[in-house]
Amino acid sequence: MNDDRRSGRQARIERSLRWLERYRPVVDDMQAFLSALEHLPPVDLLVPRGPQRRREVAALLEARGLSTRGFEWAPLHLRLEAEAPRGALPEVVFGLAFRQGVVSSLPCRVLDPQPGERILDLCAAPGGKTVMLASLAGDRARILAGDPSASRAGVLVQSLSRMGLASVITVQQDGNGFPAAAPFDAILLDAPCTGEGIFRVGRPRYEPSEERGLLRARGLQRRLISRAADLLAPGGRMVYSTCSYAPEENESVISDLLARRDDMRIEALPEALPGSPGLERWGEVSFHPDLVRARRCYPHQTGSWGFFLCLLRKDPDSGRYTSGSRRDDRPRTEPEGDAASANELRAALQPYGVDRDVLDAYHVIPRGKDLWILARSCPQGADVDIARLEIVAPGLRALRRTPRGPRLPNGLLRGLDGHLSDRVVEMEWEQALALLEEQERDAPPDTPTGQVALRAAGQIIGAGYQRGGRLHLELPKAWR
Repeated sequence: MNDDRRSGRQARIERSLRWLERYRPVVDDMQAFLSALEHLPPVDLLVPRGPQRRREVAALLEARGLSTRGFEWAPLHLRLEAEAPRGALPEVVFGLAFRQGVVSSLPCRVLDPQPGERILDLCAAPGGKTVMLASLAGDRARILAGDPSASRAGVLVQSLSRMGLASVITVQQDGNGFPAAAPFDAILLDAPCTGEGIFRVGRPRYEPSEERGLLRARGLQRRLISRAADLLAPGGRMVYSTCSYAPEENESVISDLLARRDDMRIEALPEALPGSPGLERWGEVSFHPDLVRARRCYPHQTGSWGFFLCLLRKDPDSGRYTSGSRRDDRPRTEPEGDAASANELRAALQPYGVDRDVLDAYHVIPRGKDLWILARSCPQGADVDIARLEIVAPGLRALRRTPRGPRLPNGLLRGLDGHLSDRVVEMEWEQALALLEEQERDAPPDTPTGQVALRAAGQIIGAGYQRGGRLHLELPKAWR
């Protein structure tokens, strides 16, 4: 780095630290807070398949000399105690884990998604929280995950595919005017913000936008939380969160909502969650007294970055749900599948030993040259209305038609883990690491020609292809 760039970077850091001094009156230990900001955050991993799988992934990491620790308040997360090696971790590449700061897991745990519920992730990209929501619900909730940017929605689709999740409809949608697709049982609003809390993240380095940025963010946040409250079913729950310390983006936004609506209230959070209570006052401004039930998380309290979250619930007797109007009189609930597509996918799965009735749990949806599967998640009559949604991905891509014949994507093979009995190449973990490094190797004896599924560490890790006695790894380049 040349001297001009170094001096410019240092000036930005000093300006940021001066801005963050405004929180000295409300941070419980300002010296510990400032000390935490001097270091990059550690690498945290979400291991979606439960505490036992978390222990197994920890053992794989520790066998390579990467010590880990867990969290009582985040039972699906691991933290690397030492600096991670360069490049993507094999455990992440192969879908055993997903990189996610542990503090970012709090909104999902608090929302507590359940199978069969209709859930909205209003500002979902890049997708870590959507992955966790779907995983916590056993991939059996109906989740709409939206982002107004086409490129960010594409990243979201990739995040879900990496983990083989089939219960999420990804949409390109502006949260300000999100269509009334359903009265949602639960909504996550991880709102766009100034990003003060990620100051310690190396790239992109946070740069304060000060009062001008706060004003712009606060207006958007108030519109989003108002729309989310409209879409919430009576009795439904909503988590509002940001990675900002600013009361203007947090307590002020929620206090404003409660002043305008008498059908929303703040719920208490689990006592085991780290952090400090929300604020009742900021300077001369008073907030709703129940905001002490919210949580402010500072880096020195979690080892992660800064965060704010609050759980709200709508009155069960509320008559306020914005249903909107349809473009036409035909109700459209769930993207439509067809029998021909289901039979085509069954035929493609037959060589892998997948029982025909496995697909009964999914809609099989044709879309362009591909087939997709969407978990039949909702109770009958409680599905979502897709009439005004701009759908990017109706679930999980399940089949690609290519000149060489139908191919099964990595995400599908991971998603159907447990149902595959044939054309599966069993590998030791060290063999999988070598294949990732070399991209091809001699195929084990009796490996079928063509596409196969690869299993290591007790889990399908993706697709391979055998030709000429060589086994090739077929993971997307973006995943490596």
